[in-house]
Amino acid sequence: MAKHAGMTAVETERHMLPVGDFPLPHTANHAPDARMDVFGLGLWGKLQKSYIDVRIFHPGAPSYRSKTLKNLYKEQEAQKKRSYGRRVIEIEKGTFSPFVLSTSGGLAPESNRILRTLAGKMVKEHGNTYREAIEYLRLRIRFAILRVCLIALRGTRVKVHHAPINNVDLNLI
Repeated sequence: MAKHAGMTAVETERHMLPVGDFPLPHTANHAPDARMDVFGLGLWGKLQKSYIDVRIFHPGAPSYRSKTLKNLYKEQEAQKKRSYGRRVIEIEKGTFSPFVLSTSGGLAPESNRILRTLAGKMVKEHGNTYREAIEYLRLRIRFAILRVCLIALRGTRVKVHHAPINNVDLNLI
């Protein structure tokens, strides 16, 4: 999706640089194997590093029932920013944007901003109308959510290859 919108060097599951002795807030992710869901150049500025971390939540969960949807989006974005924001800015020297969406397909304010920016880039890059670009991006997101939900419910369709029984060493002594 990001490549189609003109971003370059797009990677998924990119490892972040180690924190080392850099002082980060205790709420930040200090894990040495921390990863960002999406990395790319050119989202907010030409050749500017952009890091995006995705969160999908279910607003109908019992723990969320007392909160409004607007507050849930803000809360989810704030949690992502507390975890990764300073680390990306100070150590990775890039921009961080949480991409928060609900299982019902709604987007948080910052996610909408990312989507509008990508759509604008698609219009410039491919000559589509803005409406077509937004429809395309939202459709891709819907199918991605559906794919994740189906995998969570049914499991993956990748076949598991079992070793033939004649290759198994049964000598247990």
